[in-house]
Amino acid sequence: MDKQFRVETLLDGDLAELYEAVLAEFEGASGMSLSEVNRALLQTGMLFHLTMMTSMGVVKDEARRESLDGLAQRIGKDNLLWEIVELARKHWGGGGTGAVDLQA
Repeated sequence: MDKQFRVETLLDGDLAELYEAVLAEFEGASGMSLSEVNRALLQTGMLFHLTMMTSMGVVKDEARRESLDGLAQRIGKDNLLWEIVELARKHWGGGGTGAVDLQA
């Protein structure tokens, strides 16, 4: 059975302003619904956080890390930013820390 979560949050300040701007740009440039935009934003953020966590050793159990990496690959291959996630995986997995050089 597929898992489902309903995710709700309250944004304020600069983050709310950024969210409003992103929504306006999506609305003007694509036919994505609000639900699709929110899903894409959450998906991208989760892929980046999971990549950081697994690459930097936060997820200690090897079997769990492999399982999460496989899940991320299944989800990520449909994400427009997957190539950037892959750069981050290589950077952090190779012992790099901090920001990822997107020019590399």
